[in-house]
Amino acid sequence: MKTSKIKNGLVVMVFVLSVLPVWGHSDWGFTKDFGNVRVTYWCGFGDHEERYKSHIIAQLVEILSKELNCKQPIYLDFKHSYVEDIVPEYKLWYKRGELGDTLLFHVHVKTYDAVKTLQLIEYGIKNKASVLKKQRDTIIDTRYWGPQTHRSLSRAEINKILGKNVSPLVSKVLANKIYRPKDESDKIIEGFTYYFQNNKYHLCYGRREGYGAVQLELDNIYQFRTLVYYDGVLSSRLGVVFNSDSTFCVITRDGYGEEERAKYVLSKRHVIKNVENIYQPYVLKQLGKSEVFIGIEQYFSGTVRNLLYRVKDDYLVQDLDVLVDEEREKSEAKEQY
Repeated sequence: MKTSKIKNGLVVMVFVLSVLPVWGHSDWGFTKDFGNVRVTYWCGFGDHEERYKSHIIAQLVEILSKELNCKQPIYLDFKHSYVEDIVPEYKLWYKRGELGDTLLFHVHVKTYDAVKTLQLIEYGIKNKASVLKKQRDTIIDTRYWGPQTHRSLSRAEINKILGKNVSPLVSKVLANKIYRPKDESDKIIEGFTYYFQNNKYHLCYGRREGYGAVQLELDNIYQFRTLVYYDGVLSSRLGVVFNSDSTFCVITRDGYGEEERAKYVLSKRHVIKNVENIYQPYVLKQLGKSEVFIGIEQYFSGTVRNLLYRVKDDYLVQDLDVLVDEEREKSEAKEQY
């Protein structure tokens, strides 16, 4: 029985080596248009949920601009501070052009905020003359690139805008239901997803026929993934959602029938222990139909760890490597006698 456990452990370790990424890193950007709104998301890793949040927020900004009958171009520039939770950096200004003016918004932060973005865009649209008059070239000290000169309203002016109560119009825009954009490389046609509404994330199951009832409501999503046990499967029955860089839940759907007959099971909230300075997304893979592999690799800290979550008893193995080492030592000790 012990030998069997060791063999299984070795199989898992071979799998671990095959799925952990090889380090090779530089930031890049994604750009997409939503009507008169163009959004660019700058990131170091594509699996953080901020990538999808930037597109959700852009759609809300488009709705806001229509409510205000604004047809001028709006450019949103989202930069993700995935290494550390910095003091949020917001900028708002107008760029004059021969073909018209463009309202520009920039943010550099760890977690994007739809409400604050809408507040600033609303102010920019309604108070164009004031923004043009007050915007200045300001010097901002950055940690890695030194002093940088940017044009914007002053930080004090921006903080004043954000300190006001949310307007009825922004609240109306937030009431719209915006579903998580689908990744073009994702071939899964049925699986868990979420929509953003009233500043909350609502987890549900999506099918060709439509969406099921909400199974979980969260204030934030750090990382989200629907999983299948091999690439040929097009319908996912398992989802993993992190609401922070160290806490997650697993949700499963039992049955391939109609929504009314489906059974959903939501795990307890699991905490990944002894992990500091997390900035790289987790490697998430489904093993068979009942286990989830969670891989951690933090390049600068040298942290490498492999976890295993078991669905049937809602149990998380915090360190798979330690477990395998313990089983190996027991097996070797037994062989010596």
